[in-house]
Amino acid sequence: MATVAASLGVSEMLGSRVKVSGTPRAAPAPSSSSKIVALFSKKKPAAKSKAVTVSPISEELAKWYGPDRRIYLPEGLLDKSEIPEYLTGEVPGDYGYDPFGLSKKPADFAKYQAYELIHARWAMLGAAGFIIPEAFNKYGANCGPEAVWFKTGALLLDGNTLNYFGNNIPINLIAAVIAEVVLVGGAEYYRIINGLDLEDKLYPGGPFDPLGLASDPDQAALLKVKEIKNGRLAMFAMLGFFIQAYVTGKGPVDNLASHLSDPFGNNLLTVISGSVERAPTL
Repeated sequence: MATVAASLGVSEMLGSRVKVSGTPRAAPAPSSSSKIVALFSKKKPAAKSKAVTVSPISEELAKWYGPDRRIYLPEGLLDKSEIPEYLTGEVPGDYGYDPFGLSKKPADFAKYQAYELIHARWAMLGAAGFIIPEAFNKYGANCGPEAVWFKTGALLLDGNTLNYFGNNIPINLIAAVIAEVVLVGGAEYYRIINGLDLEDKLYPGGPFDPLGLASDPDQAALLKVKEIKNGRLAMFAMLGFFIQAYVTGKGPVDNLASHLSDPFGNNLLTVISGSVERAPTL
């Protein structure tokens, strides 16, 4: 066979023509020692390809950001192609919900995002302020004669002062309003004009994150989602506190205690039907 290849001068190998020149040489016969080595040598196993691992935090981020995030209705009731194009999932809390098209313009989008976030933070503080003094007063602490949120305001309107844990705080209604306007309004104005020259006015970090909870970018992204979710819940809770106080004349802690003591006798249906005594004070 080698003689034929040499006489032709060419050989075909795997479909490509390869020129062969010179006198063909016979392949050397394997020696006995090489056969023994080949028999007892172990072949190295082929290197396994490394599987791509996805960290749990990356999976969690994918639930709240990007095109595959959760939307405000489950799949089957809402197709993701129906979500407005400008809601891309880059902003925390974006569930693809904007029925009135308020955020079509980028400037409006940023404006309403800031409005919602600031109101959410105030609502969380307000909800805590509604609940904590009343709970303390109900379960043994001395937070004044009326620790319910709307009754505290009524005391100030009558010219009285605040009382917390048995200590009289000499602040009347006029002083409270001035303090709120100067301190709260001044801080908000300072934030709007970016008086501290912050890179992000909504999520400044740095000295406003003393515990370093948002030092990791991925963890910060998750915390932003948790903040806006709890803030939205707090805004609804505040609305519920207002309506509840008008209907029952009680604070949120007292209403919750009444419901827990008799869930079937004190609930929304019994209040609407009039079977529960209503004592509105507003």
